[in-house]
Amino acid sequence: MSREAFYQLTAEDANVLMSMLERQGDRPGPFAAVLREKFNRSRVFSREDIPANVVTIDTELVYTINGVRAGPHVLVHKPAGGLPRLALSVCSMRGLALLGLAVGAKTEIPGNDGEFEVLTVESVVFQPEAETRLKEDGRQAAELIDEAPQVVDFRPRPRKIVISDDDDPGPSAA
Repeated sequence: MSREAFYQLTAEDANVLMSMLERQGDRPGPFAAVLREKFNRSRVFSREDIPANVVTIDTELVYTINGVRAGPHVLVHKPAGGLPRLALSVCSMRGLALLGLAVGAKTEIPGNDGEFEVLTVESVVFQPEAETRLKEDGRQAAELIDEAPQVVDFRPRPRKIVISDDDDPGPSAA
């Protein structure tokens, strides 16, 4: 795995990886090595502070494998088997490697044939944390913008007295 990679994780993503690491225990292997490296080279952010161009769990992204375009895929926290074609599990080697990378960042992972694969994040189509911030910012802006000022006039209004020529006092006089 490339030492140049720098990962940015949300606290929730770090917790997911921590539980995966606990399940791995001391088992050797390439997946465990990538998982440990992810922790050694990561910085943890709150959901509000993670940059919008970083791959987090539930992010939709486009990436390349050895220069060949892949995706768009959604990075999910589900077991790798039986997922729809558009899903990529964080429990797979590629999904784990892409988690925490920013657009333009590259990393290397061992491939199935013994050769290394170079993964590059091409674009982040959708990131849930960024979408949440946009919605919250939109709500705050809508609350601040009041297009029709609410002015309440407390001055007494003059009453217009109507005098009728009719002598009949009506039913209330009875």
